Amino acid sequence: MTSRAAGHVELDTHRLPRSVFEEICGGPVGPGGIAILRNGQHSLRRLRLKTFAEEAAASSLDLGPFHDIGAAWALLAKAEDRAPYVVEDVLLYPTVGVWLARALRQVLGMAVDSTPLWSEVGGFHALAAAAAFRAGLEFAVPVPVVHGAVALPTVGVLRLATAFPVGAAVLRGTSAGLVVEVAGASVEVVHQSLRVHHTAARGRRVRMVLDDLDPYREFSSPVPPRPLSHDQRAEWCKYMDEAWDMLTHEHPEWAEELAAGLRNVVPLAAEERVFAASSTAAFGSIAMSPKESAVHFAEALVHEIQHSKVNALLELLPLADDDRVARYYAPWLDYPRPVTALLHGVYAFCSVVEFWHVQRKLVPEEMAVRGEYAFVYRHRQVTEVLGVLRRLPELTEPGRRFAAGVAVRLAACSLDDARPEVVRAVECITDEHRALWRLRHVRPDPTAVRALAAAWRRGSTAYTTDVPHELVPAGEGGRTLLSTLAEARLKAPDEYLRGVDPAGAEAAYLAGDRRRAARLWEARVTANPSDLAAWCGLGRVVRSKTLRDRPELVRALYVALAGAGGPTPTQLAAWSDLAAS
Repeated sequence: MTSRAAGHVELDTHRLPRSVFEEICGGPVGPGGIAILRNGQHSLRRLRLKTFAEEAAASSLDLGPFHDIGAAWALLAKAEDRAPYVVEDVLLYPTVGVWLARALRQVLGMAVDSTPLWSEVGGFHALAAAAAFRAGLEFAVPVPVVHGAVALPTVGVLRLATAFPVGAAVLRGTSAGLVVEVAGASVEVVHQSLRVHHTAARGRRVRMVLDDLDPYREFSSPVPPRPLSHDQRAEWCKYMDEAWDMLTHEHPEWAEELAAGLRNVVPLAAEERVFAASSTAAFGSIAMSPKESAVHFAEALVHEIQHSKVNALLELLPLADDDRVARYYAPWLDYPRPVTALLHGVYAFCSVVEFWHVQRKLVPEEMAVRGEYAFVYRHRQVTEVLGVLRRLPELTEPGRRFAAGVAVRLAACSLDDARPEVVRAVECITDEHRALWRLRHVRPDPTAVRALAAAWRRGSTAYTTDVPHELVPAGEGGRTLLSTLAEARLKAPDEYLRGVDPAGAEAAYLAGDRRRAARLWEARVTANPSDLAAWCGLGRVVRSKTLRDRPELVRALYVALAGAGGPTPTQLAAWSDLAAS
């Protein structure tokens, strides 16, 4: 590439203007702010690409047909001389970021992957070929064949008609088009281009690539092309059009941000059940499963573009120090997360709160409760994590301002008019999730637990439950039956108990019989102290601050004292509360 690309790129030349940072903290960002974030991404991609090329060229590893990194670099430089805007467009395509992150880790020896190194490195040659083809150059370059296709970012794929699961071919760019050669002979290919969908409403336009072809589109190791059928594509585009009409009418600032920042949407298979996802390496890309309505399509777009913004922001401005250990509770996940992930979550889910604060009053009646639930549920989660963030010393000063900006936005979305039954259900669900998380991941210090057990046996009143603990991430996930039923009762009140034991603790609790529920949950705990869902339920009906806030401590103490004549869980909970009173 030219000296502009190959020279030393100083990232601090992309200083983030204070006004743009404040705009980001305040929510939607206009085209100017998105352009600054994109420019930062562009410089980072160029710097990382140069590092990759240097490391790959110096590598002693077998790169197969892709050993000549210099030739691919020269082709990319020639394309930039002819059409610099094309090279920038190719480098900024989201899947290029995913490929580059993977390839760089591989050549630096930082990752072990099932994809052969030579094939991953060959992605650089495919990138150069894509830029050269779009710049109108004639060329010949080796390219990888993965899942029977040659993939060219921003261009599409060339699917080989013959069986060719993985390997390499030569791609020629000629005045007549692209030709693929294997063993010196051209082979038949089917060229499938990336397809762009444009939609407009109220003077605002958005351009979206519906990417069902690129091997790195799912932010993972290469996957085969899965072209949508005509009807499937029409359905995705229909939802996009309807979502865009709604956004431009009811959420114009989010629409403006999406118009500036959205690059592609990746359709996932329905069975994957991914509401929406994004990647730190894929600025402007959103992957999602098919949606049941345009409203949910719009929600997914608004939510995930926030993660792209925060990822780009973090490349320019640190929001937290010492962010390597996952040790904090994130209500939207079943496992611990580091500080930056909490910042990501509160920022992205605050946009969901704002979205439903408006939209819940505009959706059809059959969706009203679901919209209200989404609003209250995310509001409660963001509120809880903001309370944690305020106390964390790891936040930098910009990180504190960032969190404070989210708090101001959240305060503008009052819960005062929320339906009481929704608020109660959300309180149950979020409390259950927090208790279950602690029971799974938090381990009280065994020595302190033994000391507490000895204090109980002595009948002592001089003890403390201020017990140190260790976070031990566990693999299990999922929610309790009570949480599932509490949500189902809101959304399907006539059917939520179908298939559920009517004599069980959960049914008793939801019927308002708290005493019976307490007896049943305590019986379950006594019979099986590993029944975490029963501990969570018991914490809801027994008036014990310790059992509610630190169920893992009561459980550990109960296990230590288990045996004939030992205390009941409720007795231990009451005794534990005395130390905190």
